[in-house]
Amino acid sequence: MIFAQSNVVNVVDDAGWMQQLFVAGSCLLLFLSMALPTVPQLVLLKAGLFAALLAGVGLKCLTGTGSRLDPRIVLWTFSLSTLGFLFVLKGFFAGNPGAAAALPVHVLWPLTFTLWIAGLSRPRTVSALHCTLIVATLFIGLYGCLYVLTELEVLPDVGLASALSLGWEGQGFGTDEGYPKMAIAGMNSLPFLAPYVMASAAVQSGSAQRHPGWRILTWVACAAAWFTVLAAGRRALFLVVLLTPGLILLACCLQPAHERVTARRRVIKFTAVLALAAVVLFAGFTLIAELDLHELWDHFGAGFDLSTQTPDGDAVERRQQFIELSRGWLERPLFGAGLGASVLGSIRSETTPWAYELYYLAILYQTGLVGCLAYAAGIAWIFWCGLKIIGQGGDDAQIMIPLLVGFCGLLIANGTNPYLGKFDEMWTIFVPLSAINGRLLPA
Repeated sequence: MIFAQSNVVNVVDDAGWMQQLFVAGSCLLLFLSMALPTVPQLVLLKAGLFAALLAGVGLKCLTGTGSRLDPRIVLWTFSLSTLGFLFVLKGFFAGNPGAAAALPVHVLWPLTFTLWIAGLSRPRTVSALHCTLIVATLFIGLYGCLYVLTELEVLPDVGLASALSLGWEGQGFGTDEGYPKMAIAGMNSLPFLAPYVMASAAVQSGSAQRHPGWRILTWVACAAAWFTVLAAGRRALFLVVLLTPGLILLACCLQPAHERVTARRRVIKFTAVLALAAVVLFAGFTLIAELDLHELWDHFGAGFDLSTQTPDGDAVERRQQFIELSRGWLERPLFGAGLGASVLGSIRSETTPWAYELYYLAILYQTGLVGCLAYAAGIAWIFWCGLKIIGQGGDDAQIMIPLLVGFCGLLIANGTNPYLGKFDEMWTIFVPLSAINGRLLPA
């Protein structure tokens, strides 16, 4: 965090001590949410920090020192929160077991996160957030490398890996039938952060990237993230990383003509580096962990096989979810069963029976076509605004490309993992939205 905090001071030195403190606190909250999202010891610290930031927004509004929201952002949040509230009410009336749990996710958190980005309305604060994302990725990647090498006894276990995760009990590493499996605290942030740093390295986004030190940190973060993704053995992460070069190229094609040629050249060079890095990482893992590439590829493909012959246990569970959620939706196709509903034929968790791995199909079942299309329209609006910024070119476009690529990566992974149903993952929506808000506001 030292690098991010020093950059925070530089980019907001013209905004006053209150703005500097607010941005520093926001960067700290983001770092904790990205790097250690599931650590219970930090829950009270994050909640207190978030409450202090919201109080800071209120104070800035009272003193007239620059907390602003574009009316379109306000309308976006109010519309989706109202929609969520109506479906929560439907869930309460239907007696759905997860209706109360859906209230903060679909109503309260969107409203409070929107108030938070009001304090980040100054355009140059986006650079501070950008640097925080790079540092968080670097932390997760290096921690993942350290943990794997410690578990493989390549490095001695001196307790550093456990200390970095604050003793989080969910971490683990092993191999299963020739492919690796790993769980670390920051893993859930990588579907956004891995594509983000890849796009940042490819397009050299942000004023910080013009400094050689930050470019080196970005490339180190890329390498560490790739190693961690390989060690994790998560198919959704593999898919996101494989699709990222194409997403970057597609976004760069929307830049103005005078920027497009240079951007394409950078993306092609980056893709070549990625291919070389993949060969090196696979070779290294094969040597130190006896990784079977054939088994790894079979494992990757099996995760997307929903046929009755699939040998993969996770795919069997997702197939059952697909069948039962589809049947449940067909019974109430327009307005669904209400938020927090569970379907009897498939219970993913006894403690949270309303939560499913097939997140989008669960939303379709709970909110019907009306709710699903409304939420899709809200997401589409973020992409529409972001792509318009990219089309206008300049520094804002260089930042927006990684944000949209990261957001797209998160949405892809969210299809089979309910990332967006957690407080610590809401930043994946509102960090891009904060950049859009800063661009929409008049100078």
